[in-house]
Amino acid sequence: MLAALLLTLVLDSPQAVSWYGFMLEEGGYGRLEREKAAFLIEESGGVLTLEPWPSGSHRRAAFRGRIPERAIAVLHTHPKGEPKPSANDRAQAKRLGMPVVVITPGAVVAAMPDGSEVTLPR
Repeated sequence: MLAALLLTLVLDSPQAVSWYGFMLEEGGYGRLEREKAAFLIEESGGVLTLEPWPSGSHRRAAFRGRIPERAIAVLHTHPKGEPKPSANDRAQAKRLGMPVVVITPGAVVAAMPDGSEVTLPR
């Protein structure tokens, strides 16, 4: 419970919100056909960085490989009209044990590993 609360505080931080803006811009503000995705990483000292996923040819973002050490969340864009985490986003959050944060022009919503959803600042 405490760990989930601390993670939510990090996801609410100005640094995280800045990365949400970056991802929204990279995702064409919801106008692109493809999702953009990245791991949000908490470096030593609490600094947040991103490790973008390679752009693929598929509509949905997909990652192959090892999850970076110190990754605390998956950030990804959704096209307009899909403002909430999908069933797949919720399943991935549970499977990975980390939030999957959906970023759209209208909202930033995290699917949490416990199955809940949290609306974050944008």
